[in-house]
Amino acid sequence: MQLQLGQNLHVSQRQEQVMAPQQLQSLEILQAGSLELEQKLLQEVQQNPLLELLKPANEVLESSLRGNDERDEEQYKADLGASIIEKDENLSAALLEDQSANNLDNFSGDLYFSRPDAEAEERRRYFFDSISREPGFYEQLEEQILDQTAEQPELRALSLQLAAYLDGSGYLTLSAEELAHECEVPLEQVQAGIALLQSLYPPGLAARDLRECLLLQLAYHKEKGSIAWDIVDRHLEDLARNRLPQIAEQVDAELDEVQEALQRIRKLAPRPASLFDNRMAPSVAPDLNIEKNSLGEWTVRLNYEVLPRVVVNQEYLDELKKNLGNRQDQKYLRDKENSARQLLWAVEQRQSTLGKIGESLIMLQSEFLQQGLAKLKPMIMAELAALLELHETTISRAIANKYVQTPQGLFPLKFFFSSGYSKNDGEELSSRAIKQRIVELINQEDPYKPLSDQKISEALKKQGLQIARRTVAKYREEEGILATSLRKLHH
Repeated sequence: MQLQLGQNLHVSQRQEQVMAPQQLQSLEILQAGSLELEQKLLQEVQQNPLLELLKPANEVLESSLRGNDERDEEQYKADLGASIIEKDENLSAALLEDQSANNLDNFSGDLYFSRPDAEAEERRRYFFDSISREPGFYEQLEEQILDQTAEQPELRALSLQLAAYLDGSGYLTLSAEELAHECEVPLEQVQAGIALLQSLYPPGLAARDLRECLLLQLAYHKEKGSIAWDIVDRHLEDLARNRLPQIAEQVDAELDEVQEALQRIRKLAPRPASLFDNRMAPSVAPDLNIEKNSLGEWTVRLNYEVLPRVVVNQEYLDELKKNLGNRQDQKYLRDKENSARQLLWAVEQRQSTLGKIGESLIMLQSEFLQQGLAKLKPMIMAELAALLELHETTISRAIANKYVQTPQGLFPLKFFFSSGYSKNDGEELSSRAIKQRIVELINQEDPYKPLSDQKISEALKKQGLQIARRTVAKYREEEGILATSLRKLHH
């Protein structure tokens, strides 16, 4: 019997209860980002004496930071494959065994702590002592989330998933209700996850619009209730039109106090993600690389270097099997072997699913890969799930917290799933492609005569896109771009 994610196993109720933890682990591994999965693998190595690390962490990280072009994917898969011996038969049978009596209290500690290879133990210790990195934007977010949710695994998993919905400016691209639907969790849990993201550095993250972004930053600077807070909270439109006397009257303040508050507001970051110094290190390491080969063909490559290379120590396992006579010790050993092989199988399933998604991106987004954001097409999870013959929830978990390196830059996989618009000629463009066109129009405008939202709407109409003025304003704010009056330069 061959196991697959989402497969309904027709077994007895007792067996279904045994399978549930294994299925849960597979789903957690599928959804985990590379940093979270790395920590999961290191934890499993510490807890399971049959698992072994083949490469010190610092070598993995240095190789990744160098952008090493060596293709060690085949070697990794060979190591992994050797660890999953006869997985279709042995793994299935092992998982269906009764593991409920994993009685550690009656187990002699010798098995767990003994090692036939002192060099292997030294290598393992070196691995844990050598973990260090200078994180980029997304990695710093993940590290903050992991640090603040150490005893809240559900909140941690959801917050990591929500972080994938942050755009390049640090804004959330969906409402709380839409996120609850996407993540398949109650609204109150999503709101708790958003609150956590908004508590992270830099201040202003996970806002839904410019107003909320600025208020979060003012709260961080203990400006709640100040004139600046009042202006942003209730008079942002007047501020955009530079109506300072009217604002002064409405907030019951002197004009110079309003001008002073305006100076503080202008020091805030409309794009909070820009507060990170991305020169510290590359941003989050990609899980996938899409590039052209020597023949000019698009190819997808899984980035195995971001994960520790973990295998079953077969020599040690064979040695233990020969020398163990106690039934309880044999039971413990069998459970640890089953656990190790299930873990590695789940990792390989995760990588296989990511590879399929990468191939789909090549097929569906070839124009984007070649020409950039203006050619980004909207993608829907249900359609991709049907194409790959997977469940939609599998796609949702697989793309959470994952990143792909393309010729157009590094993107979260979630980036490719958005609403779309049709041009007059029938071509479909994603909402992100529309935002890119708005940014391009504003970058090309006369700074002394900046384009109004209505003018931008009219310019897009000439390009065959029917985008309302309100939608233009919404997208402009989501990109952290100020209103016309605040962009205008004076002679």
